[in-house]
Amino acid sequence: MKISAIRGSLLILLLVGPLLEALGQRASIPLNEEVYHLIDRFEVLSGRNSPTFHSAVKPYRRDQVVPFLQGLDQNQFSYVDDFNYAYLLNDSWEAVAEDSLWGNSQKAIWNTFYKKKSDFLMVNEPRFDVHLNPVLYFAGGNERPGLVGESGTTQRTLFQNTRGLEVRGQIGGKVGFYSFIGTTQAVFPGYVHDRTEQYRGLPGEGTIKNFKENGYDFFTSKGYFTFNLLPEINVRAGYDKIKIGEGERSMILSDHANNFLFTELNTQVWKLQYTNIWAKMMAFPAQFHDYVSDTKAYSKWFAFHRLGLNIGKKANIGVFETVVYGGLDSAGHAFPMPLDFLNPIIFLRGAELEVGSYDGKMQLGFDWKWNFWPGLQWYGQFVLDEFHLELYKQRNGWWGQKYAGQTGFKYFNVVGLDNLDLQVETNFARPYTYNHRTAWSGMTHFGQSLAHPLGSNFYELLGVLRFQPIPRLSFSSKAQYALYGQDFIGEDGDETNFGSDPMKSYETRERDTGNFIGQGNTTRQIMLDVLASYQLKHNLFLDGRLWLRKLMPIMTESYTDMAFVVSMRWNIGYRRDFY
Repeated sequence: MKISAIRGSLLILLLVGPLLEALGQRASIPLNEEVYHLIDRFEVLSGRNSPTFHSAVKPYRRDQVVPFLQGLDQNQFSYVDDFNYAYLLNDSWEAVAEDSLWGNSQKAIWNTFYKKKSDFLMVNEPRFDVHLNPVLYFAGGNERPGLVGESGTTQRTLFQNTRGLEVRGQIGGKVGFYSFIGTTQAVFPGYVHDRTEQYRGLPGEGTIKNFKENGYDFFTSKGYFTFNLLPEINVRAGYDKIKIGEGERSMILSDHANNFLFTELNTQVWKLQYTNIWAKMMAFPAQFHDYVSDTKAYSKWFAFHRLGLNIGKKANIGVFETVVYGGLDSAGHAFPMPLDFLNPIIFLRGAELEVGSYDGKMQLGFDWKWNFWPGLQWYGQFVLDEFHLELYKQRNGWWGQKYAGQTGFKYFNVVGLDNLDLQVETNFARPYTYNHRTAWSGMTHFGQSLAHPLGSNFYELLGVLRFQPIPRLSFSSKAQYALYGQDFIGEDGDETNFGSDPMKSYETRERDTGNFIGQGNTTRQIMLDVLASYQLKHNLFLDGRLWLRKLMPIMTESYTDMAFVVSMRWNIGYRRDFY
């Protein structure tokens, strides 16, 4: 965990420690798409919303997931679901009743290591427990150049070498904690390398160094504390990622960018959940020295509020807002966080108008899910930045019509076949939706989009098919069709701004009217990504991955990326760069 995150978390503990409720607190389940798919699957097939957590706000705490799982009717499970059910409970055994046998290993090593299936080393006392696990990720493969008649990336050898350590636990039955540190050297596919060079930051990571000819060397850290102020109010503070929404993508806050320093307040009463997030983010990557010399000036502030309501047993709707604020004063110092930014009450726009606008970027929106049929879910999000009805009626493509949306369906046990799951999702964002006057106040962190990885100015159609024929073997495939507009170097030698890159100011836009999705260097992208994974032991996986990506810009030649990678990973989720 970074020093600033530790300081912030300790300060919160010192201030509120005396108020803590004597309730067992557990760390969250790290964001991992395959694990969260299993939890999502159990919730939708159960036919009711979870009474312990709202699925639109991720990650979930272990002490929320375990009671939900134990309340399910296991007679309705397939034998593969029985395995997944046991996997989830074994992985969070400390949140199960004290006399439970969940997590026990058949044979510990030297009566010290792997007393529990999920823990390399653990201490379990009534008022203290700690779980320590090594993290390893080794991958290797080959990327081939474009197909015949196309100019693509040069052939390269791909690899990833990650070593790390993960620790979680609780103290005194009141405070839970989590920490992960790891170091990685890797050569990623050409499209990931090109994107990293373009934005001068590796998606999902922080500061990077060059490694050999085409690789990167980087350090990953995250960690937090969690505790209850009241039985209904939970606080989590530290350095991590947060994802909002039910979809494969999020149009408001995703896990695409780097970890950030945050305080999260979750209040859950009756059928309501109210989420507050306050975060300190970075406008630019640490190596982005073109703007300012003092890296402290990269800081900016982010606030998020969401009120969610369970409607009956099968539906949930939420309304939310975000505010991003940042910039430099005349001395070149970053703006401090406005005090009214700490207002925990939705909506902040009224407060902003009352105190005088501090020129922060604000977006409003709503999200929903509805389990309208056994095994079927409809979900979506809508994000509004700016909209004028009269100008919309003119259909003149005014640049200020800024909004984005998502809708999708999940179908579990397709046509009655156990553990065959399908997800179909569409996403779009109008040009300049996530831009603001400066990069300090755009919807970015560390040079990466906080929402969709394509930024703005795009349409996208996604399909995800998952199949688990036997307990330890699973397959998943993702298919994408996207149409988006890229910027390019104009005839005057300057780079254009057609509204796709949220790092750019909308004041440098190309035109006021005539704007449309896909403007600029209109590009079509087709991507197919197939992953096979086998679990040898608890959280020890062997993977094989094949992907094909075809890029078709109108201004340059089309090309295709194609690669195959095999990997072994231990106590870490699969890294699946998918743009």
